[in-house]
Amino acid sequence: TEIQQFYLVCDSAWLRSTSKTLYFFGRLLGAVVFGQLSDIFGRRPMFFAGLLMLLIVGCVAAASPSMFVFIPFYILQGAAQTGLFLVAYTMCTELVGPSYRVLAGFLIQGFYSIGYMALSGVAYLIYDWRYIEVAITLPVVLFAAYLCILPESIRWLLSKGREEEAKEIIKKVAETNKVSITEDMLEDLRSPSEKQKEAVDDRKYTFVDLFRPFRMLILSLNVWFNWLVNAMVYYGLALGTDNLGGDPYINFMIAGAVEIPAYIMCVLCLNRVGRKKPLTITMIFGGVSCIASAFVPSDLVALKVTLAMLGKFGITASYAIIYLMAAEVFPTVVRNIGMGISSMSARIGGMLAPQILDLGAVWGPLPLLLFGVLSAVAGSLALLLPETNGRPLPQTIEDVTHPEKLKHRDDMTLDIRLNEKEKQNI
Repeated sequence: TEIQQFYLVCDSAWLRSTSKTLYFFGRLLGAVVFGQLSDIFGRRPMFFAGLLMLLIVGCVAAASPSMFVFIPFYILQGAAQTGLFLVAYTMCTELVGPSYRVLAGFLIQGFYSIGYMALSGVAYLIYDWRYIEVAITLPVVLFAAYLCILPESIRWLLSKGREEEAKEIIKKVAETNKVSITEDMLEDLRSPSEKQKEAVDDRKYTFVDLFRPFRMLILSLNVWFNWLVNAMVYYGLALGTDNLGGDPYINFMIAGAVEIPAYIMCVLCLNRVGRKKPLTITMIFGGVSCIASAFVPSDLVALKVTLAMLGKFGITASYAIIYLMAAEVFPTVVRNIGMGISSMSARIGGMLAPQILDLGAVWGPLPLLLFGVLSAVAGSLALLLPETNGRPLPQTIEDVTHPEKLKHRDDMTLDIRLNEKEKQNI
């Protein structure tokens, strides 16, 4: 293990939690950098840049001769992982219509959970951390096939006024799905007012636009705080499975397994009851479960693990919901920047998680107690967020500050017509 090979004991023991904190610092950097660059240069180029970066730094990290050589590449690995996931998730929500946003988003999360569970099996079978590093890095090569099939985000192209490129992608998709499409349908892709707006508004948006006007500022801060707390509790429970008692490999696998029903529940509920109420309920449920687990005696391992996993179930659902909501509440012109800072907030929460777990040395129940209380507070604040279920994605800052203009607007007229046409063909 790393502890044995790098002698992370006694005076060097502090490097264990510090290395994890620095890894999340890398994820913070990746969220900011990839978020900004993908809004400027596009989703597709940054997706492949993230893949290449992940492959290189992962292989170099596996060959590191010391902890001080390993940590810089571990930081870069965190940056690449977060940047890649952020861009992929944003592309997914932008490439589908509103009725498929929930399913598409949670399919991504579901595969993440499968990888989560598989990692416990890989760690159990391989054991040597260097080979584990290589085993989880090399599959990145398989994504080279995406060069031939992955298009640029249509929404991003439209937000940059590149309508002809967007139309070409839609034509290819329609041809692949054997759906007829006319020029009139393509012209309906955007309303005249929106076309005029994009023709004159070609300036570069930055993170500063997320702080103005006041309504945008409040929305942004609320979303970012929810991300911070969700990530803190999520990673705190994931990294703290060793502290629950029992087999750490089984605990880690269970922590991944409970995510699957959490995502299934979200898929079944979110389109029916909305995003806001489920977010609040799952966060408070997860928080109460964490608080209850904190005060269970250590000899009642089964009960302690069960309550902690119920907390993991709740926080997994809420984390996925806030991920979806963030992609829906931020307008297209700053969506990836907003998602980037959201992810940055999550990485700050991730950076704090290992340090909070160390507080268990002061008082055993303290970490779970903090996780539970913060989760309940953030869940209550989530009630102030706008409901996004069934609403078209906002395109501009004005769509957020004046939601009444967005409320009755078709999100994608073309998407609706294509669906209707497809039904007729069936």
